[in-house]
Amino acid sequence: MKKHLLAAIFAPLLGICGGAEPDFHAGVCTHFAQNKGDAAANLDLVAQAGITSIRDEVSWAMTERKKGELKVPGFFADYLEEAARRDIRPLVILNYGNRFYDKGNYPVTPESIEGYKRYCGEIVRFSGGRVRLFQLWNEWDGGCGMSSLGFGRGKAAGYVKMLKEVYPQLKKIAPEATFIAGSVCTGETFFEELLKLGMLDFCDAVSFHAYNYNTGDSTAEAWFARMQKLGALIRRYNRGADKPLYITEIGWPNHTTETGSTEWESAVKLARLYLYARQLPFIKGVWYYDFQDDGWKHGHHENNFGLVRPDLTPKTSYFALKSLARRLSFGKPAGSEEFDGGSLFRFEGEEGPFWAVVNRSEDHDLQLVFESGDPSLPLTVEVVGSAPVTRPWGYRDWPNRERNVNPNRIAVTVGEMPVLLSGNLDRVRIVAIRKHPFPRSSRPGKIRLQLPRSCAEAVPQGEKTVPTAFRDYRKLAGTEHGGAADLAATFESSYDRENLRLTVTVTDDVFHQPESNIANAWRGDGIQLAFRTFRKNGGSSRTELDAALIGGKAVLFLREAQGDRSKTPECAIERQGNRTVYRFRIPARLLGAEAFEPGGMLTCAFLVNDNDGAGRKGFLAWGDGIGITKNPDRYNLLIFK
Repeated sequence: MKKHLLAAIFAPLLGICGGAEPDFHAGVCTHFAQNKGDAAANLDLVAQAGITSIRDEVSWAMTERKKGELKVPGFFADYLEEAARRDIRPLVILNYGNRFYDKGNYPVTPESIEGYKRYCGEIVRFSGGRVRLFQLWNEWDGGCGMSSLGFGRGKAAGYVKMLKEVYPQLKKIAPEATFIAGSVCTGETFFEELLKLGMLDFCDAVSFHAYNYNTGDSTAEAWFARMQKLGALIRRYNRGADKPLYITEIGWPNHTTETGSTEWESAVKLARLYLYARQLPFIKGVWYYDFQDDGWKHGHHENNFGLVRPDLTPKTSYFALKSLARRLSFGKPAGSEEFDGGSLFRFEGEEGPFWAVVNRSEDHDLQLVFESGDPSLPLTVEVVGSAPVTRPWGYRDWPNRERNVNPNRIAVTVGEMPVLLSGNLDRVRIVAIRKHPFPRSSRPGKIRLQLPRSCAEAVPQGEKTVPTAFRDYRKLAGTEHGGAADLAATFESSYDRENLRLTVTVTDDVFHQPESNIANAWRGDGIQLAFRTFRKNGGSSRTELDAALIGGKAVLFLREAQGDRSKTPECAIERQGNRTVYRFRIPARLLGAEAFEPGGMLTCAFLVNDNDGAGRKGFLAWGDGIGITKNPDRYNLLIFK
């Protein structure tokens, strides 16, 4: 009876999404399940931009609030209906633990897998064909939605174990749907673990989150190169064949601290990314994270990812995606042409052919001179994100003292933002490409100088090191700091080109580490380290490490990485009496540096957590910006002698 009732309710809506299926999804992420934003108002703007898909969720915890009773939340039906009315296809995430199963842990035991499977089946059946894209979990490897419960990051073997049980049942329920695995956020190492364990045999497609806004190279070009390698990695484990890849999160937030981009910079990167994505046929969609800002905190990255502000005022990136979304979703790539400093991408669109020109040269504008065999029809020129203009054929190069107009030619200059060309392109060709110097890096910038509170020196490997004392104690609980006998610490550092070596010596009268999960070891005795390396272009990011003695063994946790995560740090921890000695080897490339050189520098902050058995009572620090807030501007300075 229930199935027939649902079919009757939603039958009128099924026809609303009855348009042609796009070859590629230019999508965005929304947060209706988190009660962020009005669905109808958001989706009006999504539709106006020609965006074909939204990515949202309906969690297990929301669906099974009483053990054994599944009830689909009303908001889910609401946003599905609103999306269907606007011909927007939802990608629905089936995610996160439920407190009735292993206290909310990842579904890896038989009972929890069975519970997760029932929940997934209920949502898929309820969707009634209106959802054709389902993602099985979100950022299993990053602990998203789970960290507050103390479970840390999930393991690859556990994810594939769950997938093998859940995917076949869901495919029987909805054989026409695409079930997407992965949503990997920590990088290629974890992704390859999944591939080795056979993930590709238990999904229709895979997904990846390749944020680079907080890395040493935040360009769309760096993302494109990474995706080409990722495609090759997939083919290696898929008998040489492609597997559909969905980029279900990527974005450049506009926060004001060191990893933020201006609205213009984000729009340029967005435009290039979507154009590059269409050059890789195995990529079937990109969902920009996210559509609406989460709040008004200017320095917080999570509040500033949106294409629109919290009140739905569009940003520059919204208009950039509006120029491209429908064109790229329903248009098909028709070849490309590479030239010094740029690319020309050809497409067959719904309304005829169009071209996109990308300038990859940082310090030059590219002027392309086109010639037509039929100049009777005008050419439409559109800088992405701007209004199109119609231009008749005819070009005179007057700056070079050319006297006559050539009636068969048009010149178009491409700066940072890609340019679209449309009209009668059948007999159009490039006859000249000219580089005009325009060094954007020479513009005067807004520079904020902030002196560190303290400095220390790293000496070349082999020289005698000098201890630097931790001096700042931050009390968090009622117990006062009892002085050096209660908790004291020093560090010494040395380096060679490839590695920084750091020794931290801690004196602590009571050693207490109650956590078994390194991601939560900050609650007990242990160390947190943070580093920031400055990029050549003036931007920066940070690397964060946690280390603790758990069960008598040294455990290291890489929380954030500015550089190459494959460059693994090392840690040894020795406890003798009331002293704990931590020894680290930290690769330069992990921190985003090519090498450590005499006269170089980076900023950093170190802290030692203090737990005497009654909870975390405080910490002893060298440098701010890590213990209470995440603010690299408050780190101290480490100079390489």
